[in-house]
Amino acid sequence: MKKSTLGILGFPWDGGATLGRPGSRFAPQAIREALQWFTNRIGDQKVYDVEKKRLVDLTKMELSDYDDIDIAAYSTEKTFQNAEDSVRELLNSGVFPLILGGDHSISYPMIKALHDQTEGKVGIIQLDAHLDLVDDSPVQGRFSQSSQMRRALELSRIEPENIVQIGVRGYNYPWYETYLKETGIVQITAAEVHQTKPNQVIERTLAACEGVEKIYLTFDIDVLDPAFAPGTGANEPGGLTPVQCLSILEGLYPHINAMDIAEVNPLYDHHGITSSLAARIVFDCYTALACRGN
Repeated sequence: MKKSTLGILGFPWDGGATLGRPGSRFAPQAIREALQWFTNRIGDQKVYDVEKKRLVDLTKMELSDYDDIDIAAYSTEKTFQNAEDSVRELLNSGVFPLILGGDHSISYPMIKALHDQTEGKVGIIQLDAHLDLVDDSPVQGRFSQSSQMRRALELSRIEPENIVQIGVRGYNYPWYETYLKETGIVQITAAEVHQTKPNQVIERTLAACEGVEKIYLTFDIDVLDPAFAPGTGANEPGGLTPVQCLSILEGLYPHINAMDIAEVNPLYDHHGITSSLAARIVFDCYTALACRGN
């Protein structure tokens, strides 16, 4: 029996943490350790989903760890090329890539790899407190944790109307008002998520991605309220709850083709709370993909 594979790939990089707190390079290992809490429940290639009251058959879906991307600490360009090559290799092998960052700058080479392997349009779903649409700045440059979505928009088959930002909140630069009106990026703010149901967020998100060939999902852990995820690069009050995030993600897993988890920062975590949440997301994705098509 031929198995499908969810491939974990670590991206221990915080070279793009130009404003946020560095330390997310330690996240891949911390998330892997937390993931053992879930994987040790697997028996006879099955696991029991307590919340759904069902037995999940894992015989057709393998969870494999492909180690870490080669980091060239002296060069963002070299590191990002290594990352792009690694993800492209997984995609060519039919593996679903799940990348563990790393600050949020890591998303751009991942998105580019999926984009370049796709003939049609690519949609992006971004769960995040921040917009990450800064073009350039003397402090941050062009490839920081604040710019990966702006760089993605420069790719030829990614259109702003196929980008959905979920959970964004707080305050930002004045130029955003005009930029967002002109581009037409779809936003579902944290306040809007709080005022609606997860299934409505899912429906609106998938509607924006209608007609695309592939979808990339990027999950910045700071989309969660700091009360639930203290270990991250920047704290923004008013965020989502774990239940909201897990419910929204559950409805999106069947539709996506690659994803990352960014901005987990073990240096600012408390008793591994944030890493545990990230690990739960990894395992949820694994079981969801195992059930896809069944």
